[in-house]
Amino acid sequence: PAPDRPACYSSSKPSTVSCLLKSTMAPSLATTVAGIPLPTCVYNASGPRTGSSAALAKIAASDSGGILAKSATVSSQTGNPQPRTWHEPETNVASLNSEGLPNSGIDYYISSDTITESVGSATSDKKPYMVSISGKNLHDNLEMLKKIADARKSDPRIAAVELNLACPNVI
Repeated sequence: PAPDRPACYSSSKPSTVSCLLKSTMAPSLATTVAGIPLPTCVYNASGPRTGSSAALAKIAASDSGGILAKSATVSSQTGNPQPRTWHEPETNVASLNSEGLPNSGIDYYISSDTITESVGSATSDKKPYMVSISGKNLHDNLEMLKKIADARKSDPRIAAVELNLACPNVI
């Protein structure tokens, strides 16, 4: 049999399900998105727990397939005033939030120091580092994309960009 097929596989007779289940072929969640290999198709969403290099380092140390930074704006912003969350008090089955996209600004998430603190210095044997942007308008998004392109010239560890168009709670 071919090296990537179990020994019970034969082109002259059909394989049995039990033989295939007993084979040494392990399932894989690895995938490729836009030419970027991911060790698994599961990775974090850009959100409240992805705003610092320390939080991103925890994701890098996990079994996730990539590291997606907090959605960034052109400049840092503190978000909406407190309280930002509400939890339904009787059954605790519902909650609402209005964070207002607090973040450290695009320059923080694309800096070599932040990326190194988040994922280390290697580029090819680590999971990809991705940046998320959420400009208030087209001009903001284009400005951030230019900054990312410029940053990649000296630091190719930024593997991809997510364009966040679905953040409704932004001031």
